[in-house]
Amino acid sequence: SVSVLLARVDQFSEETPTGGRKWKTWIDYDKFHELAARHVEDPSFTFKVEDYAAETPSWALFGANEEGFDPTETRHRRKNKHPKYTKFDERGIPTHDDNNQPLSDAERARLSKQMQERMDQMDGVTSVVTEHRDGTKDIEDPSLMFRGLVVIKE
Repeated sequence: SVSVLLARVDQFSEETPTGGRKWKTWIDYDKFHELAARHVEDPSFTFKVEDYAAETPSWALFGANEEGFDPTETRHRRKNKHPKYTKFDERGIPTHDDNNQPLSDAERARLSKQMQERMDQMDGVTSVVTEHRDGTKDIEDPSLMFRGLVVIKE
């Protein structure tokens, strides 16, 4: 995944003597806590983001070879995951495999039977939404049962 930080030039950058731009998008936490404590002691004391912004490390800038990862940390890459099925019919039964090749009639019949068994277990209800106390929802819908499956390709 990729994250992009949008930063205001007037708050988060300074012009260098050579005419370039030096970005300050990192937080100097020691300075921030010092300023925040001073504000607690004296509520009339105010400070701005520029007062505790720190220079962005070169490895965190757009286009850096490190791609935003701290070179002192160990980077773990996930294996290359690909969808197990790439195309589906109107019922949600896969028609093509991970290489975009058509599935055999026997395989499609097997998957169709598997979906029908799940629909029978749900007593004809097409989908069930379960909302949890924390606000998350689980959706059980047999037409979606083959989507989101992955295979790992090296």
